[in-house]
Amino acid sequence: MKVNAVEGNQKRHSVFVPIIEGAAIGTVAGYAGKYALPLTHEEKNSDEYVKVSNKVAREKTQYNFRTDKFISSLKAKEEKTAAEEAFIKLFDGLKDGDNVKKSNIRNAIKELTEKYPDQVVAFKRLCKKTSEIAEKTAKQCMNAYDLTTKHIRPTGFFLVAGAVVGGFIGLAHDIMKTEIKPSFKKG
Repeated sequence: MKVNAVEGNQKRHSVFVPIIEGAAIGTVAGYAGKYALPLTHEEKNSDEYVKVSNKVAREKTQYNFRTDKFISSLKAKEEKTAAEEAFIKLFDGLKDGDNVKKSNIRNAIKELTEKYPDQVVAFKRLCKKTSEIAEKTAKQCMNAYDLTTKHIRPTGFFLVAGAVVGGFIGLAHDIMKTEIKPSFKKG
């Protein structure tokens, strides 16, 4: 088999083409990496991030407009169960930012157990449902803030790093690429 390395190399394109192609692809990958990479330890421990996450954690247990909306939907029902009545009673007199006291929840369960034992499970289910809604909302808020934190990251760093890595990969691919020419003819 005859090797024509010099002849083959002279016919080839410029070495800059695969470097530029690799750099372009790397730049796009670097930009995507800005958002795809998880938050670092330093980003999660920054003062702003800690402040926001603590506020979201506090607000998920506080009375707010979402709680008021849920309670209003329960109040709008024509026929309410004893569990729903007890649940609504927990929120009477609360203002934005107030928390339902755990002792009030225990007292409501105790009262339901004495008067309507079959309604205790329904009451606990209502409590669990509101907790799940609050958790879901808090998670959505934190996901949005995580995205905002990623958006703040320096774009230039990711673009340059992606371009450099992509350029090197393009160069390596071009170097490793071989053209095999058959040395014999089928006859």
